[in-house]
Formats: sequence, C-alpha cells, structure tokens
Amino acid sequence: MRRWFILLFIFGMAVLPFSAQAQAAIKFSTLQVQLWPEYDKPSMLVICEFKLADGSPLPVDVPFRIPKNGNLAAVASLSNGKLMTATYDGPTTEGNWQTVKVKVDTATTYHIEYYAPISLIGTERQYSYLWPGDTPVNDFSISVWPTADTTQITTHPTLSQVSNADGISWKKDLGTFPANQQFTLKVIYTRNSGTLTATSSQPGVQSSQPLGSNTLGSAMSMFGNGLPYFLGGLGLLVLGGAIVYVWQSVRGGGRGKPRRRHSSRSETEGDSEVYCHQCGTRAHKGDQFCRVCGTKLRREA
Repeated sequence: MRRWFILLFIFGMAVLPFSAQAQAAIKFSTLQVQLWPEYDKPSMLVICEFKLADGSPLPVDVPFRIPKNGNLAAVASLSNGKLMTATYDGPTTEGNWQTVKVKVDTATTYHIEYYAPISLIGTERQYSYLWPGDTPVNDFSISVWPTADTTQITTHPTLSQVSNADGISWKKDLGTFPANQQFTLKVIYTRNSGTLTATSSQPGVQSSQPLGSNTLGSAMSMFGNGLPYFLGGLGLLVLGGAIVYVWQSVRGGGRGKPRRRHSSRSETEGDSEVYCHQCGTRAHKGDQFCRVCGTKLRREA
C-alpha cells in the first residue's frame, strides 16, 4: 500500500508545474489599441500594447487572439525605452481567430502588431476592430490615427478628437473591461489617394522586428520561460521510473531470495597460504609436513 502512496505523491509533484501555471489568473493592468490606416501598407496596422496587473506570476504564457485574416508583424517588449523582440509561440488558427502565446517574463509593456484588410468602396474605406474579451482589463483605451489626407472620418461608437505633436487622432478611454466582454469599433473614412504615409517620426511602430519561435532571439530565453515544462517533464520521467519499479517489485514478490554467493578457497585462505621452504610446494590447510618432500613446514605463529 505504501508503494501506491509514493506513486501518488510523485504524480502530484510531476503535474504541479502545469497545474500551477494553468490556474494562474491573467489580467491586464492596461490595454491600448492603436489603429493606423494605410500607414506603411495598404491595410490597417493594429498595434496592441498590454501590461499585466501588479502581482501577476512570472513567467507566464499570455494568449492573445488576432483575426484569422490578420498578418502578424511583430511581438516585442519595452526595455529601457526601446522595443525589443519578445519570445512567443504561434500563431495557431482556430475558427475565425489566430492565437499568439506571448512569453511574459518581465513586468513591462508588451507590444503586438498585425495588419488587417480594409474594405474599399470607391474613395471610402471601412474597417471593424473587435476585442474578443479573453482577458479582463483594468484600463482599456483605443485610438485611430488617420492619414493626413483623410477628408472625413466616422467612428461607431464615437471617439473624441485629440491633437498632439504626432498629429490628430481620435481616442476613447473605455475604462474597466471584465472577462468575456467584447468591444467593437467601426471606422469609416474617406481619402482620395492611396499614398502610404509612414514616417520615422512615429515612435515605436518601426522599432520592433518580427520574431519567430525558431530564431535566435527566441532561443535566448527559452530555458527560463520553459522552466515549468522542464520540471514537469522531469517529474513525468521520475513517475515512469517509479511505476516500472513498483510493477517489477509486485511481479517478483513471490520469488525466492537470491542465492548467497559462496567464497572460493582462495578468498578464504589467501591470507594464510604456506609454502614448503625446501621444495616450494604449497601446503594445504592443516598440513604439518610437505606432501612432496616430507619436510616439516614452518608456520608463523
């Protein structure tokens, strides 16, 4: 019976890293979504920046969904004011979505870029953004950065116009969003040209680089982020060895004990061997005289 308790204990230790990570609640402290229509491609550049809530367990894999027709461009993290490539898995497609698992190992802002198609009807463009509501958010905001030659723009719901050093944008602070609460923003705008308006003055957009899970940047932090998986795999190996051991022990429980190995004469008598000083013949145990020449043997006391 004790063997089975040992197995249960080992199994619990093996699955602990997986269960602990799976049960960890993921919550965003902030989520900022920026929409850049026809910025450096004839499509919508969507930039999502999030930061985990204070006290979130690290490291953790954060699933982030983008539309199925979206083209992932970059996954990065903010370090010393610069966007550095971050480690991620995916994207994997399921239904109308693609899921990217971002390896979050630092309490900083993480940055995801993707391109999505825009519907064109003459000079009018239309685009709908959908936040699927997978993760609760404490502070959610969204903004639209139209091109300089945009002649008319309408959003549903209505956003507020904001002027700053980078130009005019439309923005709305949505506040707190619980899990499973979706949000949709529809953008309709008109422009007479298809000229792309990307400039180096826009901070952050040009800084990040696409990073795949097989690139050097991804492998640098693979061990640190994959430590729970490593420990879980090690635990499973130990569990497998324990099961084999118990199975063999139970199977061999009725067998007799292994025979005791008998010592050879040379092992027991090696330290007391006596040779005849006359002819050199080795004497047997208990001999007083040489069996070859009859000389009385000399034995040390």
